[in-house]
Amino acid sequence: MLQTDFTIYNLNEHAIPFTIICRIKREVLIFQVAFTLTRSTGLGVVSSTADLTVTFDHVLTDVGGSFTDVTNPSVFNCQHPGVYQFSFSALSQANCSAFVKLMKNGQFQLAMWAGQSSNYGSGANTAVLELEQGDRVWLAIGSPNRYTIHSNSNRYVSFTGALLYST
Repeated sequence: MLQTDFTIYNLNEHAIPFTIICRIKREVLIFQVAFTLTRSTGLGVVSSTADLTVTFDHVLTDVGGSFTDVTNPSVFNCQHPGVYQFSFSALSQANCSAFVKLMKNGQFQLAMWAGQSSNYGSGANTAVLELEQGDRVWLAIGSPNRYTIHSNSNRYVSFTGALLYST
């Protein structure tokens, strides 16, 4: 424990010993959350127009155990409130476009689009979101009756999240 004679005053003019502030800071920093999920197979066009949740078949990193014992993970469930960074990437199938959306509690946040061509197209995006305990974040293919994603053993489809700091 850091020992000091200094005091800090809050807005109400009450003295707060510096050692108490250090203790609070250490407790906030103990939560570590970081993950990367990947997919090794594509998702072709399906007949539904409803968003299709992207599932993953490989957990590359799982600091904090968000996906421990989860088969085919798809949804990040926030256990520690804070500010998180999420990034994702996908590859479109040849002659098709890819449209992947980042969702939070069923609400659209942002998307990536990879255009149709005779070759594969790639896209990616990143967002910083403030989450509360119980919030859920996932990827979805928008309009899966028109859009697809391609992957194979090279794992072109990925979803990464990391806690930047607790709130």
